[in-house]
Amino acid sequence: MKKAISRSIKTISFLFLFFFGQCKKEKEMLTITLYDKPLETIQSHIQGKWKCHYGKGGIMANMVQYYNNVYWEFTSSNRVKVTNNGAAIADTTIRWYKDKGTYTNGDSTFIMQFYDKQNVPSTYVVERIINDTLIIHDNSADAVFYHFTK
Repeated sequence: MKKAISRSIKTISFLFLFFFGQCKKEKEMLTITLYDKPLETIQSHIQGKWKCHYGKGGIMANMVQYYNNVYWEFTSSNRVKVTNNGAAIADTTIRWYKDKGTYTNGDSTFIMQFYDKQNVPSTYVVERIINDTLIIHDNSADAVFYHFTK
């Protein structure tokens, strides 16, 4: 009798571990849409140093351009510093203005504009953060969507 109970407990334990031990909790995706938020919220979420991994889109919608050593740093004093292989491409103040952005479902949003070291203007929409990935895109009809991580 004792052996039968022991065997039953082992069998039940094995079955429990087999069926429930293999269940993996799915990671919940954290998505924060930023283009429809107030400017202070956008600025607080993008603050810090971000590594640009790739840009997708442009004239050829499925084209992907990978980046090796490109970083964007947003400071609390409303500045952006963009570096490529350690060389500063831009280190300037951001000008924010509200306008109808591209790819924002027709909503008005805050557009980020700054000039690089060669005085070339750049305008972007801060799209969203998905898990640890910040997505910013050009404010243009054939926008490139840039993907960053901290």
